[in-house]
Amino acid sequence: MSDFDSRARKAADAVRQQIAENASDSEKGIRRAQRSPARVAIPSAVAAAVALIVGVVVVLPHGGGEGTSSAGPGAAYAVPGALQPFDTCDTVLQYFKDQAPEYLIERAGGGDRVATDTGSGAAEQRTAKDSSNTTPESASTPQDYSTTNVQEAGVDEPDIVKTDGKRIVAVAQARVHLVGLDGGKMTLRKTLPDTMVRSVFLSGDRVLVFSGQTAQSSEPGLRWAGQRAVLTMYDISDLSDPRLIAKLTIDGNVLDARLVGTQVRVVTISSPDVNAPAPVYAPDGGITEKSKEELRAAVASTHVDDWIPTYALQDGAGGEVSKGRLVECANLAHPETFSGLDTVAVSAFDMGSALQSRQTVGLIAGGQQIYATDTSTYVSTTDWTRDGSAAKTSLHKFVTASSGASTYQGSGEIPGTLLNQYAMSEYDGVLRVASTVSERRGWTNPRQLTQGAVTTLQEQDGALRQLGQVGGLGQQDNESIKAVRFIEDRGYVVTFRSTDPLYVLDLRNAAAPKVVGELKIPGYSGYLHPIGENLLLGVGQSGLDSGIAPSPTTRRSQVGVQFSLFDISDPAAPRRIDTQTYGGGAAAAEFDPKAFLYWEPRNLIIAPTNLHGDYRGKGAFSGLVLLRADADGLKELGRLATSKAYGTVNRSLVVGDTVYMLTDHALQANSLDTHREIDQLTL
Repeated sequence: MSDFDSRARKAADAVRQQIAENASDSEKGIRRAQRSPARVAIPSAVAAAVALIVGVVVVLPHGGGEGTSSAGPGAAYAVPGALQPFDTCDTVLQYFKDQAPEYLIERAGGGDRVATDTGSGAAEQRTAKDSSNTTPESASTPQDYSTTNVQEAGVDEPDIVKTDGKRIVAVAQARVHLVGLDGGKMTLRKTLPDTMVRSVFLSGDRVLVFSGQTAQSSEPGLRWAGQRAVLTMYDISDLSDPRLIAKLTIDGNVLDARLVGTQVRVVTISSPDVNAPAPVYAPDGGITEKSKEELRAAVASTHVDDWIPTYALQDGAGGEVSKGRLVECANLAHPETFSGLDTVAVSAFDMGSALQSRQTVGLIAGGQQIYATDTSTYVSTTDWTRDGSAAKTSLHKFVTASSGASTYQGSGEIPGTLLNQYAMSEYDGVLRVASTVSERRGWTNPRQLTQGAVTTLQEQDGALRQLGQVGGLGQQDNESIKAVRFIEDRGYVVTFRSTDPLYVLDLRNAAAPKVVGELKIPGYSGYLHPIGENLLLGVGQSGLDSGIAPSPTTRRSQVGVQFSLFDISDPAAPRRIDTQTYGGGAAAAEFDPKAFLYWEPRNLIIAPTNLHGDYRGKGAFSGLVLLRADADGLKELGRLATSKAYGTVNRSLVVGDTVYMLTDHALQANSLDTHREIDQLTL
């Protein structure tokens, strides 16, 4: 569930972006105040210990290591691993009582250790390629409608628009609109009552709506506004009269979700709900000793349910079906070393159910990104430091069976930070992870050193153990990773600072990944998409001949939106065979891969694009750029603009011979053949 809203910049990971919107608790109290990954600060000494995998050694540019793991009880943690399972609720409560007081005092400013932020920005072995707008059905049966651009074939992701060719379910103005289709003509049949909507799933006649809810609380010395995730299921067989089936409310936020067949996997993150007086500060800025003692006393008087997130399930009539702990104590675990007070939970249920068949497992740690295959779900957390050393990212693997039961499989750690979910990919049982590693070196003349790295890991003895690593990507110019795409046993990584190197990696030997090709060009690509077998499309920005990055001081005539087509048939010699460059602005896919659409039946690239125009607004454009790519290059087939000032185009979809563009205020339909406008619908 991507946001939930990641959707970075509401244009990428609309799922993760909204999670990061939670504000810090102004009183620095300890309530379930900011139920989002962005809200917890971990002391640096703790962050350094957050190496959730025990015994993984990471060395750049090349390295590997072996280690040990520890076993423990717990139904959902039958595989021994780096996480330590709990056996009873008493041990869960004692863990929080032992860890929370000093951590919370430090977070409120009463400790000396430097804090670090765990905030977001943040199985069966599969051999399928990364997908290009495919679903399980489209893999075998041609469809006359497009689907969400997802990372893995057959693993759907929540989005702000879905269609089955007969109707459109669109999110605009944070509401869900049900639209009937008739030859390109649109009819708004119903707007669902849900508010603060972030994304939806559509499966058959079922719609699952992901939304948020702000919960207000007021107590002596403490004011609090927390977050709750709301999942609502509807039957829309009659678009004009949708039927509410069930409503599930969960403490915290949805980090992201996936839909495989009819099975939904939801990853949530929640903060504890402990009542305590607001801290009192001494003249030196630290918390007074009396305030510290009050905090310790508040923690000592807590019950286990103050720490574990809860849920409440209602039926379609609003009656209570059940409520209680989201994760049972026996299905909880924690890292060997403390890594915060949040609970990350993985729940699963069937779209055909009334949100009742969840099987939930959780860990006490932070969470930011998720990546999923048809059976595996990986949750990542980046631990930032402020002492100049490189940040580290922890990875946790869960497997969900066809029954819906999830189990923890192991944890691992890599150096650096992840760009987005596309930085992770599982192939033939090996997890490949691309990260940007940045650290400060030197005492007298300190300098920041930045490079890209790709690390391979595999589940072994209940842990994700490093197999191999290649580093030094962009190291010469201190470049960060701007785009990643793994396709079977190859990896494609774009780094950028002054030029745009496209690196091609050979990943056939997971123990010895290596760079086999490199291409340096001006500008950069922020998203990479495979076109057929030997072509790769890059969506990003052009640059000057000198290769400098676009900036507010750079003349718009010199930089702009750029589509680059690469020939990758020879891994050792990738070639850019063509570009299409436009004015200053952005193609939405640069920040949000879900905004990209490759309509394979027509070999058509459909890219929502927004251009600023000059200082008078001349040349401004909001709409779709249509391109065709083949071995001869890129050809623009047209530009479809919104006919009215409907705002930024966020998505496009195709049904038959009609293309639809979605803004936050309207849907517009145009003919794919003539490009003429057919209809428009204000939302």
